[in-house]
Amino acid sequence: MLKHLLIAFAYILLALAVALVLPGIVPGLGVAGGWLAGAVVVVAGGVLHESYTRIDAADTVARQMYRLHKDMEKLRAEADHLRKEVPRLDAAVTALADGDDSKAKEDLDRVVSEVRVLQKLIEKLSSHGGDSTPRPAADGTAPVSANLDESQILDIVREGLKRDRVDLYLQPIVSLPQRKTRFYECFSRIRSEDGSLMLPDQYISVAQREGHMGAIDNLLLFRCVQLVRRAQTRKHAVGFFCNISANTLEDRAFFADFVDFMATNQELARNLIFEFSHEDVEAHGSEIEEYIARLGRLGFYFSMDRVRELSKLDIPGLARMRFKYIKIDNAQLLHREGASGQDAAAEGEGASDTIVGVNVSALKRVLDIHGIDLIAEKIESEEDLIELLDYRIDYGQGYLFGEPRPSKEA
Repeated sequence: MLKHLLIAFAYILLALAVALVLPGIVPGLGVAGGWLAGAVVVVAGGVLHESYTRIDAADTVARQMYRLHKDMEKLRAEADHLRKEVPRLDAAVTALADGDDSKAKEDLDRVVSEVRVLQKLIEKLSSHGGDSTPRPAADGTAPVSANLDESQILDIVREGLKRDRVDLYLQPIVSLPQRKTRFYECFSRIRSEDGSLMLPDQYISVAQREGHMGAIDNLLLFRCVQLVRRAQTRKHAVGFFCNISANTLEDRAFFADFVDFMATNQELARNLIFEFSHEDVEAHGSEIEEYIARLGRLGFYFSMDRVRELSKLDIPGLARMRFKYIKIDNAQLLHREGASGQDAAAEGEGASDTIVGVNVSALKRVLDIHGIDLIAEKIESEEDLIELLDYRIDYGQGYLFGEPRPSKEA
């Protein structure tokens, strides 16, 4: 509505300017002629405005139809999944009734554990839905504005959780120097009502303060598992890094049920790597040690990111816990005061091959001894990559190799 008022105001103002100025420019036109010209401008502006309104309305309808189509595709996929689960559950119940306990109990445990995790997710999403009314949509072709206030951001987050608009995005991780995609890292993005995206740096602080990040992170975690399951069905030979955040670690009930669920899905260990931040492992180490050990016994490997003080890392201990990957910021490895567009920042002082007092080449040798691969993050330029290759970095991640894309496009 505001957009159309501004358009009308613009051509009315233009008509007034024509009516007042034109008589002074065109000799003999007179005041009446000026007002007549102004009226012509108003009529022409009104006709054009009407045409624009119709086109805009048609475009809005087209976008809505597209979103409905995508939602129908998602519902169809979920229905297909449920359709496949029902016969398995029915067979398990029948087998139990006939006294065949072994395979039937395994299938029942698998279904029950998944239902338990889904129930926890549904409860969490419902409790964070909020009572707010969604704000009117902006132009669907534009990204979410960077100038939203906190109440607007909170509305989008709540509606995103409530309306299932938390999407899974994937960014490639490539082997070096070949640059072949070996893994993807999973990220979350929240869509507003009009389909535009809100990036994590816009909503994380607000969502964290309002207690919504646990729901977002747990939902992302479960969707990663569903994605890996589909990838294995299609025999895709790539791995997926899925972050287990502090919010998930602090939700002990959900995390315990999630580990139980993974126990019935051990085959996913071939393609799924769970990622923890250095800070979270230090803060929750004693609390989560049992769960990490159990996931490790199931065959899963782990990754550590956001590493800041490498000199304090117990690399042999991490190897024993099945940490197979360590991620370090490109800017830190190259010891630069700041990275480029991905907002990285280096820490520490010293020679160009040190990071917080640790020689990178020496670190790489220790990691190799213990079977831990090094992933350089946030690589954006060929120049940085050439320097990093001197250290025999195993894998690279960053905009140079690909930006995060929706899971169906990656």
